[in-house]
Amino acid sequence: MVNGVNVTLATGLRTQFPRYWLSAFLSDFGDGVRLAAFPLLASRLSHSPAAVAVAVAVQGLPWLLGTGAGIIVDRTDGRRLMVIVDLVRAAIITALALAIAVNAVSMAIIYVAAFATGVGSALRDSAAMTYLPRIAESADLDRANSRLVIGRIVGYELAGPAAGSWLFGVAAVMPFAGNASALGLSALLLLTLPSVFQTATRGRPDRDVLITVRSLRRDLWDGFRWLRTSSDIRDVIIASGVICFLDAAWFAVLILYVIQILHQQPGVYGLLLALGALGGLLTGAVGARIFRRLGAWRSLLLSGIAMAGAQAVLGLSADLVIAAAMIFAGSAAFALFNIATVTMIQRSVPVSMLGRVTGIYLTATRGAEAVGAIGGGVLATTAGIRAPMLAGAVPTAAVMILLSWRHRARADSR
Repeated sequence: MVNGVNVTLATGLRTQFPRYWLSAFLSDFGDGVRLAAFPLLASRLSHSPAAVAVAVAVQGLPWLLGTGAGIIVDRTDGRRLMVIVDLVRAAIITALALAIAVNAVSMAIIYVAAFATGVGSALRDSAAMTYLPRIAESADLDRANSRLVIGRIVGYELAGPAAGSWLFGVAAVMPFAGNASALGLSALLLLTLPSVFQTATRGRPDRDVLITVRSLRRDLWDGFRWLRTSSDIRDVIIASGVICFLDAAWFAVLILYVIQILHQQPGVYGLLLALGALGGLLTGAVGARIFRRLGAWRSLLLSGIAMAGAQAVLGLSADLVIAAAMIFAGSAAFALFNIATVTMIQRSVPVSMLGRVTGIYLTATRGAEAVGAIGGGVLATTAGIRAPMLAGAVPTAAVMILLSWRHRARADSR
């Protein structure tokens, strides 16, 4: 029982969680639609690769300020925040759709819309990760996160980009109109969850609601100070940043690996991405069982070793079948890593601190992805396409072995 709400995850979800899951899926689906639609729209207005790339990059820039999003989450009602964010994003996307319909869209409008919706995604994802423990028992968080991983993979990696690309081919306005509708439905679903989401700081006189520079700095310092006293969560965030950096480095040049090393057509790249998503779906189905059987740190160790092995074999092989198998295995391992990491954070961090720690975690991982992608491109240019895969394998394994050994006492006492 959580805040007077029963949540059953073992034999068919009921009560609040299914609506929460569907709302999260619609938000992830919209993110996937925009991920494909924004660069397609930009490519209609400009043939400059840099101009098109900016349309993708600006969507991720707000994550560099993710720690600020975490402070806002700790100060506000999570349900209200997510509803407002979804509605505002829907309004922005609707305005963009209208601009497209009347041929008034420009690159500047695209960049502003992409950045603004990226800010919304940062706020919403921070709030969603923070408030899942409000509707699921601590013992069931692994199962809840497994189901959310499935929804995110289907929505953000499979259905969303595919729908965005197809709808754009029918009419440029359609993916944005569909995205706005999905966000509106997401907000309506959240409105059916009254009294579930409440700010953890409400009613505490020592917390000022008015946001000032001084209070923001104090809240952020409180988050870092708590992390300094929690070696488990601090090391999990460090490991997540390293893994995301190294994973993004080779993933950024995967299309070149497919063309230049595997000697395949670009269409095969899409098939490999779909195969990787299937690996993540498999883990989403069984990840909670693995997590419960092995425990947190052993699950992280297993996933780290699997990711390292997949990267190494990819870098050494030029065979399509082997590459497909490694991408499937690596994506499955990455999904298990995410399930274990998020569940550990949600179980270990106090509710009053969860927003700030979540913001630090998301800033570390999303920021590492951006820097890693740039680093992978530079390394591939100077040392060859295989280099990011081979260079990342040993550090990935070493970090997870080192941290798992450091926390072996907790792993043995699970």
